Amino acid sequence: MPQYRFKAIDVMGRYVNGRMSADNQYDLANILKSSGQDLISFKLEKDKKIGLSFLDRIKPRDLIVAFVQLEQLDRAGVSIIDSIQDLKETSDSPKIKNLMASVYDSIKNGSLFSESLAKHPEVFSPVYIGLISAGEKTGNLSDAFSSIVDDMKWNMEIKRKTAKATRGPLFGILVMFSVLGVMTSIVIPKVTTFLLAQNITLPLITTSLIAFSNFFKNYWYLLVFTWPILWLTTKLLSRSPEMAIKIDHIKLKVPVFGPIMCKIDSAKFCQFFSMTFRSGMGVLECLDAASAVVKNKAMKDSIINVKKQVSDGQSLARAMASVQYFPNLVVRMLKIGEESGNMENALLNIKFFYDREINDSIDKLVGMIQPALTITMGGMIAWITIAVFGPIYATFSKIQ
Repeated sequence: MPQYRFKAIDVMGRYVNGRMSADNQYDLANILKSSGQDLISFKLEKDKKIGLSFLDRIKPRDLIVAFVQLEQLDRAGVSIIDSIQDLKETSDSPKIKNLMASVYDSIKNGSLFSESLAKHPEVFSPVYIGLISAGEKTGNLSDAFSSIVDDMKWNMEIKRKTAKATRGPLFGILVMFSVLGVMTSIVIPKVTTFLLAQNITLPLITTSLIAFSNFFKNYWYLLVFTWPILWLTTKLLSRSPEMAIKIDHIKLKVPVFGPIMCKIDSAKFCQFFSMTFRSGMGVLECLDAASAVVKNKAMKDSIINVKKQVSDGQSLARAMASVQYFPNLVVRMLKIGEESGNMENALLNIKFFYDREINDSIDKLVGMIQPALTITMGGMIAWITIAVFGPIYATFSKIQ
């Protein structure tokens, strides 16, 4: 759907600038009119460049507030069209207001709520739309909204913890390389020039430091650009589905980080399988929906294999056991859920367990990285100190 930048005036006489999706300029004017704004001018946007679209994204926190409000209004018996109208008039976020105005107009024109949300794939994932569609069929939208809110909050918490785990270590690495750069490019060359002028035999620890300093000074760009080049190469290779699966398989084998990624995707799979199963979807539909939220392509491919086995008559637990990516806990709980007929609770128990496991794993990771950086930094300083001052002390001790 085309994107428009617009300028409008509201009922209070205030000018409003924004961005909105609409089929054409007349649709744009109607959407704004329904929200109490009169269109003054507009401009059709060109396709956004990759890397800049994040500037226009709706904040997850604003979406959470919107869905919480929708859930509360639905439980109170308010119709969805009135709930959307309330949101577009009372939301604190201008982007949410514009979005809800577009959704409101779409519903007024005869579309279902889920169909109206599907017109905004940049905001609403297919899984969320599927949950809402199931809620429309069963007349239980409030549970769908509640499940979406829970998932959004869980994603925000994981991102917060991941940022916490990486922010400090990244800053420490930056400081370490900055100090190392100053020492090897300025301090060490001046000191080693003095040592070489003394015509003395330098120990191995000093000659190795001089060689490292020369390498760092002459080939620093290799250290700086190697990682971005590796990252870019990985991205290019990932365009091939087969290579993407192999690369993500390798990621899961990386010590410390691999198990954490596996637990996060396993927890998301179980959570969404439980949500969709509770909404009344069949097992195959649940597998489709749950696989959509799994980011690791190797795990996603294994879910496709599980779906094929289940469609051939295999039990879900045995099919999951045949793939190598999901932990034994997931298989055991699925088996218990199938045998007891209480699949939903079994899957929620897995998510509850992995929530704690992920928290503990991230905390352990932070606890490992910080001392490792301190030891590395201390080792570098000790190496420089011994390599530089050892020969100087030996020279002075020979002076009669």
